[in-house]
Amino acid sequence: MNPLSESPSYQFPASKFSKKNTALRQWFHLLSEVLEVGWELLCGNVKGVTMETWDVKHSAETLHRIMERDGALVDVARARVLSGNHARGYYNA
Repeated sequence: MNPLSESPSYQFPASKFSKKNTALRQWFHLLSEVLEVGWELLCGNVKGVTMETWDVKHSAETLHRIMERDGALVDVARARVLSGNHARGYYNA
């Protein structure tokens, strides 16, 4: 599979960081986005929380793309997480 191809695992287009960041550098960026969500929660800014949460998703997807680029099977991992969460009763249906 082309590491930068689209799959059901992705909601966003690939960013330029998918090609140039290391996994560790992207993880630090993801962490900074999570901290921004926390800040917006502390400020009571619903709009900010909502936007920063999308930034977290995009940053996490970029990390997945980097891991896929480096050989990880992202779609397999997604399926295993979904299956495990289903088995634990995390979903409504």
